[in-house]
Amino acid sequence: MNEPVHAFPATAFCGDPPPLPQGPVFRARLPGGDLVWAVTGYDEVRAVLNHPLLGRDVTADDPHMGAEATMAGALRDRSLLLDGPPHAQLRRLAAKPLAARRVTELRPRIRQLTDELLDGIEEAGPPADLVARLAFPLPIAVICELLGVPAEDGAGFREWADRVTAIDGATQDEVFAALQTMFEYFAERLEEKRHRPGSDLLSAWSAAQEADDRLTDSEIVQLAFSVLFAGYESTAAAIGACLYGLLRRPAQLRALQTEPELVPNAVQALMRFQLATPYYRVLVARRDFGLAGVTIRRGEGVMPLTWAAQRDPVRFPGCDTLDVRRSDNSPDFVFGHGPHACLGAALATAQVDTAISALIRRFPGLRPAVPLSSLAWHTDRFPGGGLKELPVCW
Repeated sequence: MNEPVHAFPATAFCGDPPPLPQGPVFRARLPGGDLVWAVTGYDEVRAVLNHPLLGRDVTADDPHMGAEATMAGALRDRSLLLDGPPHAQLRRLAAKPLAARRVTELRPRIRQLTDELLDGIEEAGPPADLVARLAFPLPIAVICELLGVPAEDGAGFREWADRVTAIDGATQDEVFAALQTMFEYFAERLEEKRHRPGSDLLSAWSAAQEADDRLTDSEIVQLAFSVLFAGYESTAAAIGACLYGLLRRPAQLRALQTEPELVPNAVQALMRFQLATPYYRVLVARRDFGLAGVTIRRGEGVMPLTWAAQRDPVRFPGCDTLDVRRSDNSPDFVFGHGPHACLGAALATAQVDTAISALIRRFPGLRPAVPLSSLAWHTDRFPGGGLKELPVCW
């Protein structure tokens, strides 16, 4: 039986969950024209993210979103964007410098960087665009700090990342050029770290070893690219989306202003509740298999809609209401799940937490400067998405 094909998203994305057909799996046509199986149920999404017959190897000739199709010609050696033992080996080596202890050590610096950005906002006076003045510059500054590269290089990072994450806004040659420029940049910084090592990721990866296994220079350069590609755009989008979610619900914002100790719990609730993008990475079936009564054929794309799983009413009763005091706010799939779960999840959460804490402390009168319903969202980049702007007063 032929499955009906639904346009996804069916309506223009505005921060709210787009309407979905009934059932945990449906056939969807993405804006670029690709057909995928979209998966929405909590149990089904969890199964997909762990499924042994679903891969995300971007070097294969399979459907991918945005620049991933172009990356197939640029990635070499082991990569976090591959599958199987090579990915697992690389992940073990790469994860050590990103352990929870390192994030704890970075928190004071994240607070300092956030306060510096808020100083600039306060000095300039209202209104201020929190996307341009906080959500984007904070992750870039943290990544520069993490990689041990000059802060002034952050402007170039953003330009490269904007080009690479565009779904259809850049030609293949432009994406290749941006990738090549990034790889050359990180290769030069890595060579500098060989002579003057520090406490940064490039130095740590250069020294990382497990038994006789070491990271090659090419692998380290690709890891640095992965940190920028995944850590900057997605974190910026999450900061903007969480702030939008709070500003849209003044009672919840007031609760945090009265009880700032609720912020860590509120961040978990906001990341589960507030969408920054309707998309997720496309996985590819390596062989035929069944899921929720549907047969998925070899070579077909599968997109787990993690935000829909986080709103599964069976798993999360009352999931359509944001409650910063709610105790079951664990955002299970916000940073993926299984073998490809995001290595930088704790770091991203720390930035969202710090940004919200600092804002409510510094600007108790924080409020939107324009109707929130008038704001536009990025639907032209992957990963990330997020608001284009978030003007506020105080």
